[in-house]
Amino acid sequence: MKDKFEILFYLSAVLSIIGLLILTYISPLINPPLQQIEEISHADIEKKVYVEGTIEKVTKQKDKSATLKFYNTPTKIYLPKNIQMNFEIGEKIRALGTVQIYRGELEITISDAKNIKII
Repeated sequence: MKDKFEILFYLSAVLSIIGLLILTYISPLINPPLQQIEEISHADIEKKVYVEGTIEKVTKQKDKSATLKFYNTPTKIYLPKNIQMNFEIGEKIRALGTVQIYRGELEITISDAKNIKII
């Protein structure tokens, strides 16, 4: 009887580890639901968000980073210098990033160029 419980214990442990490995692998592939950039609030700070908006202004910094300002919201998107993309006023984009506060304003930081696209 003890052998059966021991086998079941090891089998359940192995299956649990396999399940955790699968979840670890697929979790970065799951995006939050798409929302308009105007909907971002202080409740979203430190959360990953997937947003859509129309560019009103593009500001390039000396260090080659950039910020994108959108119509109808003070929330901006920050593109670090490792993301070199050209955007134009009026373009509609979708972006996946983390909400942070910068100088008292909400800002979405993009970590990788694959997380932002023109639609």
